[in-house]
Amino acid sequence: MTNPNPSHTVLIVEDEEDLRELMCDALEMRGYHVVTATEGADALRKIEDIGRPCVILLDLLMPGMNGWDFFAKVRERPELSSVPVIVHSSASTRAPEGVTRVVQKPLAFEMLVSIVREYCSN
Repeated sequence: MTNPNPSHTVLIVEDEEDLRELMCDALEMRGYHVVTATEGADALRKIEDIGRPCVILLDLLMPGMNGWDFFAKVRERPELSSVPVIVHSSASTRAPEGVTRVVQKPLAFEMLVSIVREYCSN
C-alpha cells in the first residue's frame, strides 16, 4: 500500500535501535510520518510499501546492505533518483558522491528536524 501523502514521509535507515527510535520520535512529535529500516535491503522493501519518501536519512555503516550500496540502488531507480538523501554517519567523510547533505553523528535533534523541514512538509 502506498502512502497517501509522501510529502511528509521520512525514511530513516539506521541500524542502532536506540538512535533510530529517538530520531523517529523526534520527527513524529512534529507531525511527520516516519518509516524506519535497520539496513539497506530492509529499506528497499519498505520503499515498495510506502512509495517515494520526501527525504531519506541514511547511516553508512550497517550490517547487511550498507549505506553506500543502498544509495547506489536508490539512484538506479528513476522514481527515487531525485529523493534527497541525507547521510548521518560517524563515517561522514566517506559519504558517497551525490548525496544531498552530510552530517556527522551524533546529530542534535533540533538540527535533524530543521533539515527534514527543508525537504518535507508536515
